[in-house]
Order: sequence, then C-alpha cells, then structure tokens
Amino acid sequence: MRKKNFCLAVLSASAVLALGASFSSFAAWKSVNSEWVYTDNNGNNVTSAWRSDNGESYYLGSDGYMVRNTLLEDNGNYYYLRNGGQMLKNGWRFLENPSWQGDNKVGDASWYYFDNNGRALRTTGDSVKIADIGGKKYAFDMYGRMLTGWITAAGENISDDSDWASATYYGDSEGDGSLVTNAWVYISVKDDDNEDDNEPTYHFYFGSNGKKTVSTEKTIGNVKYTFDERGVAQDSWVHNSDKGTWKYYGDEEEPKLHTGWFETVPPKDLNSDDHESGTTHWYYANSKGEITMNEFKSIDGKSYAFNDKGEMVTGLRIFTFEDSSLKKIRGYSDEIDSADKLDNELGDDQRVFYLTSTGAKTGTVSVTLDGITYNFNFKSNGSPKGAGSNGSVDGYLYRNGMRLRADDDTKYQIREYGGIKYLLNENGTIQKNKKDIKDSDGYYYCTKSTGEVTYGPSERSEEHTSELQSPQNRLRPDLR
Repeated sequence: MRKKNFCLAVLSASAVLALGASFSSFAAWKSVNSEWVYTDNNGNNVTSAWRSDNGESYYLGSDGYMVRNTLLEDNGNYYYLRNGGQMLKNGWRFLENPSWQGDNKVGDASWYYFDNNGRALRTTGDSVKIADIGGKKYAFDMYGRMLTGWITAAGENISDDSDWASATYYGDSEGDGSLVTNAWVYISVKDDDNEDDNEPTYHFYFGSNGKKTVSTEKTIGNVKYTFDERGVAQDSWVHNSDKGTWKYYGDEEEPKLHTGWFETVPPKDLNSDDHESGTTHWYYANSKGEITMNEFKSIDGKSYAFNDKGEMVTGLRIFTFEDSSLKKIRGYSDEIDSADKLDNELGDDQRVFYLTSTGAKTGTVSVTLDGITYNFNFKSNGSPKGAGSNGSVDGYLYRNGMRLRADDDTKYQIREYGGIKYLLNENGTIQKNKKDIKDSDGYYYCTKSTGEVTYGPSERSEEHTSELQSPQNRLRPDLR
C-alpha cells in the first residue's frame, strides 16, 4: 500500500480542455468557462448527478460543473473525485477534513480508503468499521476517516482517559495506521493510578490478532516478560505472594525478566532503607527469574551467600545453617573484625566464610583483623566449598579457618583443638616428632608424629633426661 499526502490543485484552462481527449462521446460533454459540463438530450446541463465515460465515473455538481479534487458526500456515501474528475477506486488519499464534518474531527486531515465502487470505507452501525487492505487491518469512523491510536469497539478514539485499557490499538502517526500485530509499542497513556506520573509511557505487546498480551508471563524473542491485567509490561520488582518469590524485570526502558547475575536497588518491601537511598546490591536469579534467598549457592564453581532479602553477602562472617546440608542459611554474624571472635569452636551447624564479589575464598588467604594480619585456610573442595578449615591441614592447625600459632616471643606454645593438644611455633607450624624442644622460657616438650604433645611443658636438667623420657613420665599429670 502506498499513500500520498493530498494537495488541492487547480487545473489551468489548457489542462481542462485537454480532458476532452479522454471522453469517448463528445456530444454531451462541453467546456464552459474552462470547466466541463454535461448536457442532456434537451441541451440542459445535468446537475447533482453521476455520469460515466470510458469506464470512469464523474459527478456534476449543483451548478452543473464537473466536481474535481473534492471529497464528496452523496446519498450517505463518500467519494473522492480526482484532479481529472474521475472517481477514485481502490486507493488511499490523505485529505483535509471538510468543515461539514462538524466537531467530530480527528485532526485537520485524515487518510481515507475508497473501495472498488469508489465508496470510502466507513462505520455505518454500532461497531467500528474494520477493513482488510493489503493484508492489514484498518479502522474507519462514520466519515470514512482512518482511526489511529486506542480505538473502542464503537469506534471512539481514546486519548484523554484510562479507557485505553479495554481498547484496541491501531498504529499511530509513526506507523501506517494498521492494527498492530506481533509487535511492541511504547505508548504514553493517561493513568491516574500511577503515583509517579499520570501520563506515563508503557510497553505493550500485541499478538497476531492485534490483542494486547494481558495478565500473563510471555516469552518473546527468547526473553520473558510479564504483563498486568491492562496489558502493561511490568518493570522493576514483582512479588509472588503465593510462592514467596521475587522477580526483577528491569527498568521502564526495557522491562524484561532478569536471570543470572544483576545489580539493582532492592524493592521497598525487602529493604526500605536501601530502596529510599538508592543503594544497589547484587542478586542472582534462576532460569525462572526467581532470586536466590537465604542460601549458599554454587555458581560457576564458586560459592556465594545470599541473605533473606536476596542480597549477596560479602566479608568474613560466621554463618548458621538450618540443617546439616549447610545450604539454607538461618542467619549470619556481623562482619568479623577481631580474632577473638573466632577463638572458640562453633556448633555443628555453623561455618566461617570469607566472601568477596567473586565468591567465597578458598585455600590460604591473608586477612587483617584489628590491624593484625592472620593466615586463614578455606576448603578448596568438599561441601560446603569455601568453609573455614578446622584441625590439622598441611602442617598447620586451624580453628574456624584461622591459623593458630604460638604467641610472639614464646617460640613454642601448646594450642588445643578437638580435645587434642598440639605444639606450635610462632608461625603456626605444628611441631612433629620433637624431643626435648625448648621454648623461650626454658620449658621442654616432646611430641608425636602428629604434633600431639606427649610431654611438657617442664623444666629439667641433663641428668634427668632419660628419666623424663621414660614412658611413665612423658606427660605431666595436668596434661594427661
């Protein structure tokens, strides 16, 4: 379909006279004052009537002159007479809306379509006229004017209230005016229920039948969207109260379901303070778009923690789990800033993790607490990955991931874990298979191959060496 803007034109006298060549019968047609008239058998000018010639239809006005370049109403129908006076058939014209249409105008000019009988397609009953032209559907009002925008079933153009919610949309001035199908449209509407903007711009998607997608989640182009009962594509956060899940659909510019990692401001219902301040957090959503909450989750081989608000948690913290699976999080401590907070053995449902934006740390890591740097070890495998190591690992002793060691200037010191006493130096190395090793205070110790203390601390002289190493004296009474 090709449409052209209408332009009023006045034919010159020579051009009018040239029209005579198009007529097969010259007897009845006459040129008068550079215009054409049609005389009957009595020589009288025919008025207010149609005449045909050479397969074309012409109209003689009330003054007898041929009507040209005009939108004509005749017997309740509307016709367009071209520059040469011929009735337009099977074609579009963009015309100025005549004054006789009264106050029911849809602008100063409109598109009209004239069928094979030359009649403008128009609404004649209670329902708007819908016509299929060139494989597309168009709507026309009672005057034959093509309607655009939100159109009711009765043919009313909606522009100043919220009735658009139940109307059908036809392409606006940026389109061709046809029924929008299988396409997105970004439209400004009036919405008094919108607290932030009573004339917001919303995304709508129209299916193959031209109807809005409403009250559903729909995959379009391999991307998921959700729509309310009015057909508005939802953005930001959406809560499913039945499932207790949250999904994020981006911003108003691109309201699509987010999966995987994304960073945004939390919803007010989950974190009102950060919502109001605009503080962002990282979230992770599954393939359904549901964000991870209260869970330790392995993502691309790394462990991450998410709180009850779905926010990724970072820092050195003690986590308490709901059960032995060590996946569901019941709670977690404030970020640890002192070694003293890790000096006690934790419950079976508790673990220490050091979490960053790239996941839980594993292996040996240096952490500064209260101005002092400590060595930590976090599990590189097993479950849960990244949990602080406990007991003897690679020649060192760990509690809650923190490496134990002798106090500065003591050289050696006994540290206990799991009811076993180990002898450690100032670097934290377990002293294994040691005999009569002496600390800075002059006390002696003996250890097994595991580093477990079998004797000491004790003062002794050389003459008592053999006695002190005898089986019955290898461990002081208070260490037995």
